[in-house]
Amino acid sequence: MSPKKTTVVGIDLGTTFSAIAHINEDTGKAEIIPSPEQDRITPSVVLIEKVNDIIVGEIAKQNAVAEPNKVVEFVKRQMGKPKEDKKDEQGNILVKGWCFEHEGKKYSAQEISAFILKKLKNDAEERLGTMITDAVITCPAYFGDPERAATKEAGVIAGFNVLAVIDEPVAAALSYGLDKLKQDQNVFVFDLGGGTFDVVILEIKGGKIREVVVNGDHLLGGKDWDDEIIRYASKIFKEKYGTYPLDDLSAYQDLQLRAIKAKEELTKREKTKIMCVHAGNTLLVELTRDTFEEITKYLIDRCKVLCGIALSDANMTWQDVGAVLLVGGSTRMPMIRNMIAEISGKTPSDELNPDECVALGAAWHAAMLSISSGDMPVEVVKRLAGVEVQKVASHNLGIIALDGDGNERNFLMIPRFTPLPFEKKDIFKTLTDNQTSILLRIMEGGIMGENDTCDPLDCNMIAQGSIRDIPPSPKGSPIEVAYKYNDIGILEVHGIHLPSGKEVVITVEHTGGLTAQEIKAATMNIEKASITS
Repeated sequence: MSPKKTTVVGIDLGTTFSAIAHINEDTGKAEIIPSPEQDRITPSVVLIEKVNDIIVGEIAKQNAVAEPNKVVEFVKRQMGKPKEDKKDEQGNILVKGWCFEHEGKKYSAQEISAFILKKLKNDAEERLGTMITDAVITCPAYFGDPERAATKEAGVIAGFNVLAVIDEPVAAALSYGLDKLKQDQNVFVFDLGGGTFDVVILEIKGGKIREVVVNGDHLLGGKDWDDEIIRYASKIFKEKYGTYPLDDLSAYQDLQLRAIKAKEELTKREKTKIMCVHAGNTLLVELTRDTFEEITKYLIDRCKVLCGIALSDANMTWQDVGAVLLVGGSTRMPMIRNMIAEISGKTPSDELNPDECVALGAAWHAAMLSISSGDMPVEVVKRLAGVEVQKVASHNLGIIALDGDGNERNFLMIPRFTPLPFEKKDIFKTLTDNQTSILLRIMEGGIMGENDTCDPLDCNMIAQGSIRDIPPSPKGSPIEVAYKYNDIGILEVHGIHLPSGKEVVITVEHTGGLTAQEIKAATMNIEKASITS
């Protein structure tokens, strides 16, 4: 096989499945890169046999029942969390931590995700016959800075130069068809994956894709439908035998796999049966599609609410929407398609493969970012000419200061849905005479009141920095704070004490909870590891 020139890829790092794609230089099209086993998508499941013996994919998934203490699933839901709980001086938990511990070693969500990414990288390099260095990785649009941080760090640990972390619905829109960018329209993206849910409204105008609003829940996904099947079967089992399968880890893991299969069967059939095995007893539990839809109705209602909020935030109705795109494997459930048709009055587009479109779109975005390198074929460059993608801030961004009553408040600097890049300056004041330092705390989230402030307890602190060694100056001396948020999601905050010129620059560049030393150590460790399928 002759080596390919392509070294840039797009990756959908999913909760339940992941995929990698590139632009085929011979065809000029975005294509999924299959694994050596010819799988187009890889289960996002990691089995740690030993420190340097890692299995990723289908075998890991199948062994979740036999060796549950070695297997990690749904790690995407833990992205952005530190390894340990972060506490205040009184011992109160400020940020709940997460790690997976095996043989005395603790793995962060970034490290587990890096195993998945490294497997995809290895498979793609074997298939294409070349080293792959650059990648665009996708994440849910509603991810905040800590989660995006962790996504980028996972890519770095896996050996990628991460060109960008882009929103999954934007990638899906690119996959929807570059040829459709000439048709001005609003596109509603309903993205229900295995563990996360996004609602994004995009404006396509003059060849540009612009996010208008984003909403979602990164703790809502197909797994929640699986869990309802598991609870339903367990309840029936307990009524007959008096014992509860969920109290047994092995029984739960086995039932989890059967629940996923049952959900898939109910996509095509009106009823199915689930084998439940626990404490020496076996029971076949029948589940109809009607019952399945009844026990998961509250999940559908959660989706409906978020769809309505997104339209309201965009000042739109369904009549303003030109196309509805369904993204994510969970959108194959008939109840999802029926719900969308019911509330929108529209038939969702069936042009996309919900499992592959995000990776394919990420590959197109990677190509866009690589045009300046001169490595893209002329045909691809021509096709991407004039195409632009504009992201918005998915959450409010602010800074802690005192209000007129002397209470700490989070003051809004960049409102959510602000198109990026964006810059803003504001003036604050010192609190006391001869104040020698100023602490700047950068906040994300919160629902702002009429005066564009909110309680700091309703937000997340994503960075902080101090202006130090300030010369003597009176109370009320002006402090200029400038926010600069670029189009790839890096926020830089510049604070300056105007009378003295003392300043600080805080770059919120996807810190994600790991230090530079931890990232370096994790990168070295993954190079030593054997990662197989």
